[in-house]
Amino acid sequence: MFLKEKNSDRAIFEQLKSGDPQALTMLFNKYYQQLCRFAFCFIPENEVIEELTANVFINLWENRKRLQIHTGIRAYLYQAVKNQAISHLRKKKPLTHPLEDGFDFSDKKDRTPEAIYIENELNIEFVQAFQKLPPRAKLAFKLHRFDGLTYNEVADIMKISVAAVEKNITSALKILHRELAEITQTR
Repeated sequence: MFLKEKNSDRAIFEQLKSGDPQALTMLFNKYYQQLCRFAFCFIPENEVIEELTANVFINLWENRKRLQIHTGIRAYLYQAVKNQAISHLRKKKPLTHPLEDGFDFSDKKDRTPEAIYIENELNIEFVQAFQKLPPRAKLAFKLHRFDGLTYNEVADIMKISVAAVEKNITSALKILHRELAEITQTR
């Protein structure tokens, strides 16, 4: 069955439930990279997070007929990845160097060496400031700002209220602003 690219996640999920493998492919292509970046907050090992994220899609396919998703497929996938990561960490001692690879904010085309250098320096400074955030503020900020989730979706994933999400993101912004202002004043 052909699925149009503009189909909503809900329609794609319904196709998945009816056994259409193309629906799984569409969800995988749409969310795999985002979910891997999210899992990196918990486990900074690319091979492990790729496997855990792939397992989420395998489980989605295997359990498609029994699944009842009420929060939306995106929130469900993020929660499933979070659960996989937590389960993995329970089995293994957690690592202490999250986010060492930094963030990639830029478009890599047509950049000068000077622009690349400045971007790398800013990236390092941002990662250092980001690591100073409290864990819940860090997670809420990442989910909303980097992964594009709504406050409601973040609240569902983190199992907190929308007001708590707002408070965590506001706290993160204040800390980042303070830390990055200090960095720019010292240069």
